[in-house]
Amino acid sequence: MNTVKWGFGMAPLKPSTDFKNRLALHTVQKFVTGKEPVTLEDLIHSISWVKGIFNRIIRQDQWDWFTVNMYLDYPTYHDMKNIVKSLQDLRVSLLSKDESLGRNSLLQLQRNHFLTYCNNYLQFNVDKATPEDYIYILSRREEKDILKIGMTTRNVQKRVSEINSATGVLYPYSARKVFKVKNCKKVEAEIHALLSEYRIRPDREFFKISYGSACAIIDRYLTDSHQYYYD
Repeated sequence: MNTVKWGFGMAPLKPSTDFKNRLALHTVQKFVTGKEPVTLEDLIHSISWVKGIFNRIIRQDQWDWFTVNMYLDYPTYHDMKNIVKSLQDLRVSLLSKDESLGRNSLLQLQRNHFLTYCNNYLQFNVDKATPEDYIYILSRREEKDILKIGMTTRNVQKRVSEINSATGVLYPYSARKVFKVKNCKKVEAEIHALLSEYRIRPDREFFKISYGSACAIIDRYLTDSHQYYYD
């Protein structure tokens, strides 16, 4: 029997989808930086496509949403929501020739690290060995409120694959959320302390808490302590 070693959202990108993603991101990036001219038709189409890239991560409703998130290097939820709105405003400004709205939308895109996320995707290399700091939340479809919350300095998808390949793992874990942080060892210890009342066993990183509640607690802590990498 063939066993799927990745959970929902972690499917590999189809080459055709990756090509379209890269083309659209590059087109919008050129316009935002003003380095190269682009046609209005290409730009309008690319803006809509890129907006869809970020929306699929927010909605988590596609088999490859996490893979796309990984290529972008895990944008913050706040940035993604603002980027989607700014892209919509930019599209409207181009079609209506509203220069004021257009200038504001470009400013908001830059403030919310849009160009950084574009570069992350366009330069992504799955074999990249540079250490980074991540906090992850995993769960299984059968136990959605049993969360595995840990840290890694390596590729998160590879880490999840290792967990799913371990002896005794009958149902694969899915990555529900990844936070890119400044110091994952410190952040993990403080998050575990914050969630101590939900911990199932003192020596394991499993917590019985709803995903939404865990994300809210972690996001508030990372925001207040300025531990987000993209702060």
